[in-house]
Amino acid sequence: MTVLALAGVTRVHGDGETAVHALKGVSLQIAEGELVAVMGPSGSGKSTLLNVAGGLDRPTSGTVHIDGHDLAAVRDLAALRRRSVGYVFQDLNLITSLTAAENVMLPRELDGVRSRKAREEAMAVLTEIGAESFADRFPDELSGGQRQQVAIARALVGERRLLLADEPTGALDTPGGDEILRLLAARCEAGASVLLVTHEPRYAAWADRVVFLRDGVVADATDVPMVSAR
Repeated sequence: MTVLALAGVTRVHGDGETAVHALKGVSLQIAEGELVAVMGPSGSGKSTLLNVAGGLDRPTSGTVHIDGHDLAAVRDLAALRRRSVGYVFQDLNLITSLTAAENVMLPRELDGVRSRKAREEAMAVLTEIGAESFADRFPDELSGGQRQQVAIARALVGERRLLLADEPTGALDTPGGDEILRLLAARCEAGASVLLVTHEPRYAAWADRVVFLRDGVVADATDVPMVSAR
């Protein structure tokens, strides 16, 4: 079953001579249980691809489907994202006035889950990634790596079908990065799909497929990772 499908997606920022074509006719499908890595130089359109795939940005042309839903026709896109899409932002986007656990709880509470249940779910994920010891601390009290773990826990909480991760290992050391990839791979084995942006070949090696972007175009793709990491 296809979880994410992009067909002929173009994204243009601006108009006229100053227009920037961030994506140019990109088509991509990700199946249930598949981990796909996206690589490419800075400015190649990787982050734009994630934003469009998750409904945070709309394509100038082309279509995006999540679980068969055309995002252009979805009336409550925020609800679809909360329930179906987990996102690890490159700049993390943690709310500084909330504790680590409260940040992870937030999408579940916004979706109507009671606070006690939402905290139980949040603590389960924080424990899974080894972050339970700082669950009640605020982001400003955490190291960069710890904040990254909280952002990843927020993306994993609930039963999201699609996980979008923009350099999720950026603030982590090698063992920490490997552990995050193990978690993402485990989510795939449980039936979720992952679209991972990374510049590190060692992390791309965890993927079932590697897609290379250059100047907003899919320049190449391979079904065989460069080095098997699983």
